[in-house]
Amino acid sequence: MRTIQTPKEIKAITFGLMDPEEYREMSATKVITADTYDDDGFPIDMGLMDPRLGVIDPGLECRTCGQRAGSCNGHFGHIELAAPVIHVSFSKLIRRLLRTTCRKCSRIVLTEEEKVGIKDRYKRAKGLILSPETVAKDIVRMTKKHDFCPHPDCGAQQYDIQHEKPTTFYEVQDVLSSEYSN
Repeated sequence: MRTIQTPKEIKAITFGLMDPEEYREMSATKVITADTYDDDGFPIDMGLMDPRLGVIDPGLECRTCGQRAGSCNGHFGHIELAAPVIHVSFSKLIRRLLRTTCRKCSRIVLTEEEKVGIKDRYKRAKGLILSPETVAKDIVRMTKKHDFCPHPDCGAQQYDIQHEKPTTFYEVQDVLSSEYSN
């Protein structure tokens, strides 16, 4: 007898980040040295080529799954960093998000009319080739015009965001030189 599976509807998908402790628990090993091989040519434990991460040498077995090179897909390790590090691929996006959201209420720095205008423009251009990147650039351009949050219950002053590589984002605030002249 054959059973037929009926399709099921997915009601919601939630995306998020795992807790750092979960990453550590799932990790095959902690990497503590940048060295790869010892003097005899074997992978160094807790190094970048630790055999628990998978193997590329034909004669070795992976210490996590027991497979040989070609059969083992590899396993990830983790590195404990002394300070937070921003992935360089996300730095532009982070700066853009910081520029477009209010520093106090965390809402987008656009009036309701501007939001409606963007939605209408996007709907009209749906048949044309209009990338999400283009829409995002328009939103950033529009939010730069606001020196204050347009939401009536907030009104906080907004500052330009600068990125000092590798990890620091800061607000550029106007400082009156007369305050420091005394």
